[in-house]
Amino acid sequence: MKFRFNRAEMAEALSAISTIAAVRTPKEILKCVRVDAHSDVVLLSATDLEVCLRCSITQVEVDETGETLVVAETFSRIVRECTDEILSVETTENLLHVRGAGSHFQIVTQDVGEFPAIPSMEGQPDITIDQRNLARLVELTVFAAARESTRYAINGVMWEVDGERLTLAATDGRRLAVAHGKLAGGATKSIPQAIVPAKAMTLFGRLPIDGDAQVGIKLMSNQLLLNMGRSMVSTSLVEGKFPQYQDVIPTDCDREAKLDTAEFLGAVRRAALLTNEESKGVRFTFSDGNLTLSSRAPEQGEAEVVLPIEYNSEQVEIGFNPVFLLEVLRVVHSDGIIFAVKEANRPGVIRLGDDYVYVIMPVNLTSA
Repeated sequence: MKFRFNRAEMAEALSAISTIAAVRTPKEILKCVRVDAHSDVVLLSATDLEVCLRCSITQVEVDETGETLVVAETFSRIVRECTDEILSVETTENLLHVRGAGSHFQIVTQDVGEFPAIPSMEGQPDITIDQRNLARLVELTVFAAARESTRYAINGVMWEVDGERLTLAATDGRRLAVAHGKLAGGATKSIPQAIVPAKAMTLFGRLPIDGDAQVGIKLMSNQLLLNMGRSMVSTSLVEGKFPQYQDVIPTDCDREAKLDTAEFLGAVRRAALLTNEESKGVRFTFSDGNLTLSSRAPEQGEAEVVLPIEYNSEQVEIGFNPVFLLEVLRVVHSDGIIFAVKEANRPGVIRLGDDYVYVIMPVNLTSA
């Protein structure tokens, strides 16, 4: 195998590959990236046996086709630290040689035959969606998925197709994020509800967006494949039944406040400075024209932040975990939001038009 490649393109692909190639694993083969050189493209593949990623390197000149297997982190560090625009690769026996102007690296290779098979998409996709649109849906939901919960069904993002609309939903039992996006066309077959691991969704969100690229999506028994042309993600699905999220969204939160997103984010960050493990909550007092955020940490002090808002309903005091608000405010990317509440023991709701809703459960005000 022998080829030359654009260093920047390879570095970007290896950065994504390295998030899948497990650094801490008893299986040495899973630390590796498979490199396949074809006549006009080089394919990089990695898997942790749950999520697989394949990336295409197109800015290449291939002299000899072939394949090899090397530790992903080692290859990635070498490519990242080199400054040459073009690097060359060649294999000899059990070594991969990487050469630049004035530099030469030799990486020990492993047996390609030991590497797990990487799924490929055959036939037409079941649904298609604009990559930017899907990346946005992922960004708005994946942060709310549970981590290490014994309720496995909430350890991922729920996908649901209705006509020409894709819905993504995630919850950890204390908050719920639901986002809707328009498909490029209707589904080619009936698509059952699927729960996609948060790790796979986070990986997809990190992949570069190639102009107006479309994502072809195919659901196969317990597996989901996303084909973006230059890269493909495949993942096993989470088993279990996702909660009836529609039942969690309040319909009677009639006390609405209009807030500037950046100002609200700053106010929550300041109020959260004086919270600790014992007092995780911040008290939100909605009154005519103002929102007062207050917090208290024993033996540390107290904080009070007053923010002018558009609000003309009855006064309401309610406690929220500031982390759950900060996470959503960082991803909404909107100048303003609607924050609706009902009373102290009821959830709060953040909406962005008809396409996004975020439900956050209150915390006990005695600890806020």
